[in-house]
Amino acid sequence: MKARQVARDPPALGLQPVLPDADIWWKAFSRQDPDPAVVHAFAQAVRDRRIFLIGWVRQALLARVRDERQFARLAWVLSAFPDLPLLPRDHERAAGITRRMRELQLPVSAWSTLVWSVAERLDGVVWSRERHWQALQTHGCPLYRA
Repeated sequence: MKARQVARDPPALGLQPVLPDADIWWKAFSRQDPDPAVVHAFAQAVRDRRIFLIGWVRQALLARVRDERQFARLAWVLSAFPDLPLLPRDHERAAGITRRMRELQLPVSAWSTLVWSVAERLDGVVWSRERHWQALQTHGCPLYRA
């Protein structure tokens, strides 16, 4: 017997899950160089329960902290965001994206394509202000504009 597929409505505009890259997390939590626009948009997305964290981003953020006290504080803050599970199909889709970008002679990291594939699976968006993401957006990467 075949399982019935249930059609899903796309998420309401502006309410998609958001996967911030490390640059956005830094701007949102920075004490020395906060970006007010990022802080406001990030806080709103947290209130809306739309922010998701991938373990690699957590690791990148924690690895940049030099002071043990700050490390413990950041680890505590990030503990409010459970790691988003990665599925085998995320890796397979990421590999397909990487191959397609390579055919177009567009340099892309395995990390970027994995975040892209997870965002697609969630019907969500990647949030970053780094230039390489804008180049990927023109090739289908779902990029958040705050």
